[in-house]
Amino acid sequence: MRTGLVETALASAEKFTYMIIRDAIEAAKTAGALIPFNPPLGWNSKPRAFLMTQRLAGQITDGLTSTDAKRVDRWDRLRADIANFVENGLMTWASMKWLDPHKYEHWEIKSRRPRPSLRIFGRFAEPNVFVGTHVIERTKLGEKWSLEWELEKLACEEEWKRAMGDCLPFHGNSYEDYMTENAYRFPEVPL
Repeated sequence: MRTGLVETALASAEKFTYMIIRDAIEAAKTAGALIPFNPPLGWNSKPRAFLMTQRLAGQITDGLTSTDAKRVDRWDRLRADIANFVENGLMTWASMKWLDPHKYEHWEIKSRRPRPSLRIFGRFAEPNVFVGTHVIERTKLGEKWSLEWELEKLACEEEWKRAMGDCLPFHGNSYEDYMTENAYRFPEVPL
């Protein structure tokens, strides 16, 4: 009997949390603090959502409107990597991962080719809904645990707070909790 009450209370709390985060997302989109990413080819099946802060949207716009053709190509490839996420493309630890320590919910999407390699920082608002905060060249980050990495994690938190207010990011226990389809931390290779 007691277990049933606890499960009911936990389910109600989880539903309430999702209602709050969805309200915060809609308010941020209405205020222009979050901008939904629309794939360049107009793909209609969107099991995942990618929302951008104003900072990230500005960075992408700057990259795509450069007068340097190589720079435009680089940023167009970044946009293709985002589209892969939105269009339910395969996501693995090699393409997107949480940063240590996991409890702070900092994530990176890796856009490795062409050089320079880029990293999009962000957090999940709920399963399948990623909020990208900003992007930086990988070479500017240094080694793991460097001051540069830690400063970018703090920048991620600041951008999140600017867009999402006091809402906490989603916290899952496994990679597949964050992306519920076509995502594997360590995909199995068939023999």
